[in-house]
Amino acid sequence: MNKDAKLKQFAKKLAELSLQDGLVSAEKVDAVLATLKTHPPRKPKAILKHYLYYIKQAVNRSRAVIEYAGKIDDAGIAAIEKHLSANYNRTITTTAVENKDLIAGFRISIGDDIFDASVAGRLQNLANSVS
Repeated sequence: MNKDAKLKQFAKKLAELSLQDGLVSAEKVDAVLATLKTHPPRKPKAILKHYLYYIKQAVNRSRAVIEYAGKIDDAGIAAIEKHLSANYNRTITTTAVENKDLIAGFRISIGDDIFDASVAGRLQNLANSVS
């Protein structure tokens, strides 16, 4: 294993220590950073860069962006949030954003996962299959 891979692995372990019930915990992040400050590792910038990357990934895995066209009420957003939390087996927080380019329907993004139930998405899929 090369040195960069070891740094990444160490940063990933630090990120895992920063989680509580699958979510990033501010207290645990503070504890990790305090420990790194009192016992600085070799190449701290590289480790912190990788650590930040893994923390951002963890935050994005628990945050959903719901893009919608038209109207959606708070009860609908809460139902989607509840369904996503049950489906992913962890707490998912949502942010709703109106996007008129979707024409109708919605698109949900969670980390790298995208669920597209919009007219614009279906038209794009149709255009891709024809060309």
